[in-house]
Amino acid sequence: AQAVGVARAALEESIRHTKERHQFGVPLASFQVTQFKIAEMATWIRAARNLYYEAAWFVDQGKVDHALIAMAKWFSAEISVRCVDEAVQMYGGYGYIDEFKVNRLYRAAKLLEIYEGTKEIEKTIIARSILG
Repeated sequence: AQAVGVARAALEESIRHTKERHQFGVPLASFQVTQFKIAEMATWIRAARNLYYEAAWFVDQGKVDHALIAMAKWFSAEISVRCVDEAVQMYGGYGYIDEFKVNRLYRAAKLLEIYEGTKEIEKTIIARSILG
């Protein structure tokens, strides 16, 4: 769930920045490529959040599905990194400056990919569940 929060923060920072920052006299948010990135980020976040909700529902029902939990963990960490990467890209050079939130979000997202099971471990759990 932390990864979804980091991804959501990256989306919110991207929306704010692209509305405020202007290129060629217009906000970055008015460019189609920016709009596509925002749309992708929002879609990834919703998909990751829904995986977590589904996994939590099964746990609440007393039916622990380890593969589903691994899918939720891996996918949300993956989209967290993707969303923050897109945010850094939209910020340009400012995205690498420590004073900007997206830089801190990038470090947080990368950490989420590693702790409590790397993506390779999560994929192994998923594959073993599918393949038997």
